[in-house]
Amino acid sequence: VIRSCLSRHCRQTILECLKKRENYSLYLFSPSNGLRKIFQRLIVQKSFDYLILFFIILNCITLAMERPSISPISFERQFLNYSNYLFTAIFTVEMMIKVIANGLIFGPNTYLHTSWNIMDGFLVIISVVDLITMNRGSITSPTESDTTSHILSMLRVFRLLRTLRALTVIHRAPGLKLVVQTLLSSLRPICYIVIICCIFFIIFGILGVQLFKGKFYYCEGPFAHKVRTRQQCEAMSDHRWKNQQYNFDNLGRALLTLFILALKDGWVQIMYNGIDAVDVEMQPIKNYSETKSIYFISFILIVSFFLLNMFIGVIIKSFHDCRAQQELEEQARNRAKRAKKIERQQRLLRELPYHARFPLWRKCLHDAYISKYFDLIIAAIIILNVVTMSLEYYSMPSDLDKFLEYCNYVFTVVFLLEFIWKIVAIGPSHYFKDKWNQLDLFIILLSIAGIVMDKMLSRHILPINPILIRVTRIFRIARVLKLLKIATGVRALLDTVVHSFPQIGNLGLLFFLFFFIFATLGVELFGKLECSEEQPCSGLNKHAHFKNFSMALLTLFRVATGDNWISILKDTLRQDDSPRAGKNHFMTIISPIYFVVFILVAQFVLINILVAVLMKKLADSNKRIADDAEMDEEIERQLESNVHGGNHIEQ
Repeated sequence: VIRSCLSRHCRQTILECLKKRENYSLYLFSPSNGLRKIFQRLIVQKSFDYLILFFIILNCITLAMERPSISPISFERQFLNYSNYLFTAIFTVEMMIKVIANGLIFGPNTYLHTSWNIMDGFLVIISVVDLITMNRGSITSPTESDTTSHILSMLRVFRLLRTLRALTVIHRAPGLKLVVQTLLSSLRPICYIVIICCIFFIIFGILGVQLFKGKFYYCEGPFAHKVRTRQQCEAMSDHRWKNQQYNFDNLGRALLTLFILALKDGWVQIMYNGIDAVDVEMQPIKNYSETKSIYFISFILIVSFFLLNMFIGVIIKSFHDCRAQQELEEQARNRAKRAKKIERQQRLLRELPYHARFPLWRKCLHDAYISKYFDLIIAAIIILNVVTMSLEYYSMPSDLDKFLEYCNYVFTVVFLLEFIWKIVAIGPSHYFKDKWNQLDLFIILLSIAGIVMDKMLSRHILPINPILIRVTRIFRIARVLKLLKIATGVRALLDTVVHSFPQIGNLGLLFFLFFFIFATLGVELFGKLECSEEQPCSGLNKHAHFKNFSMALLTLFRVATGDNWISILKDTLRQDDSPRAGKNHFMTIISPIYFVVFILVAQFVLINILVAVLMKKLADSNKRIADDAEMDEEIERQLESNVHGGNHIEQ
């Protein structure tokens, strides 16, 4: 009884103590605690976020330096290990500062109430576990150390997600905010499409297993064309009974094969393998059953042409829906800008034009400049210049080289005279307000600089690097851009691209982060795969491999463009076959997941969000042009009504 009373009293005392300290951080630091106040002031400083972001970038650089071929006793390995200790300590201290400042769990603004902080805390825990495993590996047996360090070394890749802390400045980047909102708002409709796709994949997968299980085997050898059964193949010493890498032996293999078919990369060979299939343990015969092509063609028509395009449409529609909500906030600002623009246009129309006080000869130059024939003549000269530049070729005669050189002089003089004409006709202030005129001046200066440097080099006046001269000659191609200001439709498209640069930059940052994570993970997973005569590779070679970060990044770019990625996947389905590494029996599961996730996100999500951005910007550009035309008509109507009202008053 005494023990029960004491335990009940202790429980009540503890609960009362916890209730009194509910505003305390970790039940230790009161709201008036000096250290907590210092940390609260520290975490709201922008310099604190910038400092942590700087350490995150440095950490990403060290993670990109990781390679399986680094010797355990080398200086590089020691440097990477110590940098791992340093960054783990820095991020742990950052986490503790935020926990002490805001609390951990209980409270309105505690550390775990923010999703980004949850991710940070999770990654800090992984980093600490990685350090413990690294230190444990130095005192355990070699076999246990290799296995444990290999598994948890891959977990370090999750620390790359800390680069998402750059999204804390999301209010300064509306484009990045729009990208994130689009991805989040697209999750539900995308899930519906994914469910429909999975249903069709499973249906066709089960049907493929029933049709082709065990039938994709074939005999490999010099006399394979004479073989009809597996027994005949195995009876011959230099022949092997092999299976196609992509087959329908089980549902998992069938789903991977169907995914390759859906992307239309190498699907023809898989279809021919199905057409040639005869039966289990039977050698394939060319065009044995052409009716089986109906299975493959039906799948491509239904899934690849219809469902995957629905998937793309859902992403673009979600982008437009998200943008439509933001347009409600922008309408008020646009109305204010429109009113100011109308007022400015009306004021300019009431004033005398800038060329009203010009002398007669300058008015003639101005009238010729604004004439459409002036632009047509300049366009014809530009086209003629492009034709002369296209006549250059390797080992051309000296007479043609001299002729093209004189043509360059003539065109440079013509464009210089055009520049002088415009400066005199409209004045320097009006000339430099137009960005196209600024581009014209830049091209003229480059042309003159190229001619001067070419002459100085030929006469040995000054030592000039020939590469610099070649660069200036290359920039002469920019004269083609002068044609764009004449074509109104092309200028509208170009303006669309220019206005899309901020959002495209945000998407580029998201692209790089995604590629960075998968490249580092690819080095950890596939960096030890060896290609040799005994084990040849069909996709991996000296130009495409995962042995270091830079080549892994280039290889992933090839995979994202769909260039021979199924051969690369086929090579990575092998187990780790380096002499110094142990066998990884999970590679046949990890590798398909790695490439399928990468291709889905890169080709179907991020690329199509980029398309949606350009489509929306093009629609906004067309709408802006229509609004400007409507505004000009409205100004003209107001001026006509004002003139009509003034005449009525005079009468």
